[in-house]
Amino acid sequence: MGRALAGLISLIAVVSLMLQFWVFVQLTREQGGHFGHAIWVFLSFFTILTNAIIALGCLFWARRQWPRRWPSAETTFGGLAMSIALVGMVYHALLSRLWNPVGLHFVADQGLHTVVPLLFLLFWALYVPKSGLTPRHALVWLLFPAVYLVYALARGGLDGWYPYPFLHVGQLGYVRVLVNALGLTACFYLAGLALVLVAKRLPPGQAP
Repeated sequence: MGRALAGLISLIAVVSLMLQFWVFVQLTREQGGHFGHAIWVFLSFFTILTNAIIALGCLFWARRQWPRRWPSAETTFGGLAMSIALVGMVYHALLSRLWNPVGLHFVADQGLHTVVPLLFLLFWALYVPKSGLTPRHALVWLLFPAVYLVYALARGGLDGWYPYPFLHVGQLGYVRVLVNALGLTACFYLAGLALVLVAKRLPPGQAP
């Protein structure tokens, strides 16, 4: 059952990513941009990158072929659970009111921000090993969002494009963006600690 659910999550994530990319291509063309720009914008979002890693990780789990060079499934999926939980919460609390997607854009949007987060958290809770998680993991899991933050700000410094309004240095300035970044980091850390605490009350799971 765990392998089937992992495969389903991977499939939904891939389909949602493909639909979202198609939407980006169409919007870019309407604005007179080129295909390469659509790829550049697509790869700027934390949501996209997190869903892509989840799709890959769940595929490995479903096929029972966990990469030897990756961290353990316990560590990897715990960090992804933290990240995708924040993706869903930040989107629905702060970002969903900023636009009103329709059609395939709505389908992709809900797949990436609602369906995948909920299914992946269910998968993590029921099947992923978690008995070895400690508060130290909550710190380790901050590495991915921290690297993304540097990546997003560096990209923005190059071309002025920032994927999220709370990271827009041109509009907010570096001080406000730094405050926002610290606040988000605290949210990620608290979410990580919450996952570690919740893990103690969940089934221990098993390795893929």
